[in-house]
Amino acid sequence: MRYNLFAKISLIFLIILFLAIGLTRISFLIDERAARRNEVVAGIAAATAREQTLVGPVLVIPYTRLVKIQKPSEKDDTKLIEVEQRYSDYLYLLPAELDVQTTLNTEQIRRSLYHAVVFGASIAIKGRFASEGGLLKPEPNEQITVGNPRLIVGISDPRGILRAPVLAWADQRLDFLPGTAEPKMPNGIQAHIRGFDPQAPWSAEFSFTLDLRGTQTFDLAPVGDTTRIGVRGNWPHPSFQGQFLPETREVTTAGFSAAWSTTRLATNMAYQLFEYLRNDRPLDTLIGVRFMDPTDRYVQTDRAIKYGLLFVGLTFVAFFLFEILKRLAIHPFQYGLAGAALVLFYLLLLALSEHLDFALSYAIATLGCVTLLAYYLAHVLRSPRWGIGFGALISAVFGLLYVLISLEDHALLAGSVSLFGCLALAMVLTRKVDWYQLGDALGARCGKVATGSGAMPARPTDE
Repeated sequence: MRYNLFAKISLIFLIILFLAIGLTRISFLIDERAARRNEVVAGIAAATAREQTLVGPVLVIPYTRLVKIQKPSEKDDTKLIEVEQRYSDYLYLLPAELDVQTTLNTEQIRRSLYHAVVFGASIAIKGRFASEGGLLKPEPNEQITVGNPRLIVGISDPRGILRAPVLAWADQRLDFLPGTAEPKMPNGIQAHIRGFDPQAPWSAEFSFTLDLRGTQTFDLAPVGDTTRIGVRGNWPHPSFQGQFLPETREVTTAGFSAAWSTTRLATNMAYQLFEYLRNDRPLDTLIGVRFMDPTDRYVQTDRAIKYGLLFVGLTFVAFFLFEILKRLAIHPFQYGLAGAALVLFYLLLLALSEHLDFALSYAIATLGCVTLLAYYLAHVLRSPRWGIGFGALISAVFGLLYVLISLEDHALLAGSVSLFGCLALAMVLTRKVDWYQLGDALGARCGKVATGSGAMPARPTDE
């Protein structure tokens, strides 16, 4: 039996295909473990409080419009009669000024191998409502009756309310009641306001403190004509989200602080809130912070396995170049065993990272894989020196992989330069190779090994 160069390359590609299937299965396993983690986080949130979104405060003013119209009589079309029609609706009034200062204390709640970031928020809200009067202007043929206004605050998960807040409104102290009485935003709190006429010019300052518990994310809607928001917390890895980034921010290992300032000209909140409460349209303008885990083991392992097939291919290219340059035949089965060790590296990395720090897990998995391959190749190549050399090469490959998954912003640049360097090195090393003559020689050597005419492949030289 004789091998030629094309058959050898075809077998190597077939082995890579089977290894790609193994990498795909490990990728599916990563997704399954990540989904399981998300289920546990959702379970923790269900037992405490979910992500929190605060919308308000908003002053809701109910009113009834009594319209008198004339229409033909049913008995005599030539005669007009006066008919009263009654319409009920609500007016939504936003604060002229709003200041929200929030302190977030975070902790990690663990369940099995997983954890969720749970926060306790102490929210101090104060501001001012004002009107120059004439909010509801009746037509000559109508009469408007204003009901009792109420101040509402939407809270996405009211189970997180730790203590009943008290509203200070002008010179009154009012208790909040559960719910908002708004069909599109039922979750929250409300306080009924008494003793003022919305039709007359007025101004009222308000303040209250809300203690709230939630999981992973805290968002606010800047509902004031002028809104100032300040948030500080003890989580060192915040992710600021929403349509407005903080005007000032400071992030340290001890925590973070951030401040926002918006106006109604930028947010168009009056229209957005009306669409949200009437037509169930999501609020586009939110300001918030999400507590990120920068060392998410599943994200980093998934990022690493995306390069898995590439690095298996690079290792096989190194083996093949060694065959060419050192005149030593490596059996496809030996390619397969070395490739299997490279694939199992990712499974070992996934398993270890669920119990240890990712960097430590990566180091242990790399050490185990490199040691095994160096030991195996030292016997395959019948040279401890070459076995150690290939071990060092594979160590460099895994080191490059760690750099790529660590450099989020420059991963593409580093990967492209590295691939170009590998291609350039392969072209330089094989620039004088006669591939036609090499195919015949490789077939002859492999044929001798297969028929037993040769004892063993020659020991590679160090030249």
